[in-house]
Amino acid sequence: MRAVKFSDLLFPIVSAVLTSLLITGSGFGNTPDSESEKGSLGGPSQLLALGPWAVDPEGQRGRIHTVDRGDTLWDISAAYLGTPWVWPSVWKDNQDIENPHLIRPNDHIWITAGEMRRITSGEAQEMIAAEEELAASLESLSDPTDEVAEPFVEKPGSDQAVDRKVQVVERAAMGFVSPDSVRGSTSIVDSPSERLWLAEGDDVYLGVGEGEVFIGDEFTIFRDPEPVYDVGRGGKLGYHVEILGWARIKQASGGSAIAEIIESRSALKRGDQLIPRERVATEVDVTYTPSATEGAVVFAPEDRTQMGDGDHVYLNRGSIHGFKAGSEVEVYLPGSRRTDRVSGRKVQTPDHIVAQLVLVEVQANTSVAYITETSRSLEVGDLVRPKGHVLAQR
Repeated sequence: MRAVKFSDLLFPIVSAVLTSLLITGSGFGNTPDSESEKGSLGGPSQLLALGPWAVDPEGQRGRIHTVDRGDTLWDISAAYLGTPWVWPSVWKDNQDIENPHLIRPNDHIWITAGEMRRITSGEAQEMIAAEEELAASLESLSDPTDEVAEPFVEKPGSDQAVDRKVQVVERAAMGFVSPDSVRGSTSIVDSPSERLWLAEGDDVYLGVGEGEVFIGDEFTIFRDPEPVYDVGRGGKLGYHVEILGWARIKQASGGSAIAEIIESRSALKRGDQLIPRERVATEVDVTYTPSATEGAVVFAPEDRTQMGDGDHVYLNRGSIHGFKAGSEVEVYLPGSRRTDRVSGRKVQTPDHIVAQLVLVEVQANTSVAYITETSRSLEVGDLVRPKGHVLAQR
């Protein structure tokens, strides 16, 4: 009997793996990590042919991409949404299946500005048919003898600074804190004062020491962190906190530090938490970021019966989604497909803009928005998008 060489065993295994990689699409781990994968300009490794327009059962318009060999969620996001970085935040699929991020040739992907998800062939056919029906109904409404001007569509472009500033009312008693900041916070462990409640001018002992803080460092004092969860997915985005005031380090030695309470908006007590203070701008330069990704309002203070001009809300979109401080955002109600009861035609109603916002604080996945104008009280789940945003077109 001939001895079996190790190379004889290895070759079919390697061949099978390579074949599998060529046939299937990519999952989360298939992000380009070399220049050869990214291409010379750092973009997607190939140019994808965009799929047809379609309309979903809720009346939202988007495109349907049919997966080809070598396609990745990274490439699809770059081609349709203008950037490869956002697909993890907009990809929605059945999390119960073994690998919800795996795509294969001939899979159908439904894509809107804020969503990418797998759909069946039957769903794809129905949605494409709905788009064709809508286009036919719109065409039948026009007079072919009239000269029809091309509609103006403001396409996503590069970010632009707008020659306008917004004066921001200070959020005196509310703040948004990331999970990492809460985990890294310290607290008031004691005070030289024997009083139960503390106020401006009192010294307090903090649970940080020499080398961790320095004289002059400033800390925001807060209490009762309330978790803020993403809409739909339920992941924790951060915490809404009650801001009580701020303190400045006077002395640091050993394992503790002494700070003086510089400002207190309410009575303070031992156990109140502190994080490094970040001064909030009272004036923001408005910026135009039309290629950023759509999102939603994820928090509005419950102690307010009405959220109007001058208030703040939290959004589930941040810098990784293309936003920056000063980005102008609009809250909208999506249009829908309606039937004309007289003619029986299907009519697509336009989106309705209900509020204008400007982002005043932007973190990686979240942002704080200042309401500059609104026609109604805002609620958790309200949809938001950058001003001037449309689905990427080629």
